[in-house]
Amino acid sequence: MGQPTVLDSPVWEQFQKAARARRRNPVQLLTEYMNECLEIWEDQQMDQDMQKEARSSAYHEDEAVNLVRQYRQEKQKRYGQS
Repeated sequence: MGQPTVLDSPVWEQFQKAARARRRNPVQLLTEYMNECLEIWEDQQMDQDMQKEARSSAYHEDEAVNLVRQYRQEKQKRYGQS
């Protein structure tokens, strides 16, 4: 037998039941959640990178925050609303 997967987990069974009770497709719901997590992690990494850059540049933190907002607005326009 190979490595256990999420599909073998009792948590998956609970998740499926809870999703179906809410009339949601459990696979679609999990996919949406994972995409959200990836986006959050990317934003966190970008924020850390920008903070590091801001500390080593002439920019102030407020300017970095505005750059993040601007990036998110451009990303939203490019890819549509999430």
